[in-house]
Amino acid sequence: MDKIKLNRIELWGSIGVMEEEKSGSQRYWISIEIEADLKPAGLSDQLEDTIDYSSVFDLCDSLMQVSECDLIESFAEELSCRLFQRFAIAQSVTIEVLKPDAPVSGSFDSFGIEIARTRDG
Repeated sequence: MDKIKLNRIELWGSIGVMEEEKSGSQRYWISIEIEADLKPAGLSDQLEDTIDYSSVFDLCDSLMQVSECDLIESFAEELSCRLFQRFAIAQSVTIEVLKPDAPVSGSFDSFGIEIARTRDG
């Protein structure tokens, strides 16, 4: 299956269970992989035959701006549902959400999750 990939989108939001996460904005890195048949777009060279990655970015950004989730797992789940609703040719999605500034003492690159969902499951 073919894939559309958005790698390490940087967005700011307030997802978290701790008050310090809810009260301020923190950085998130989000990667999205969408499996779909991209052959029609390859043959037609028409944007309407594919998944417009700028639309995927806008959907993710707008969801982050209004999200009141406590868990990044919830954010990723909601994003996967919205991607399937918006893009009929999407067959599966994989979403990674990383928190590089998680409120954890110690040295680390990031903490995060990855989910994989299929349209029929």
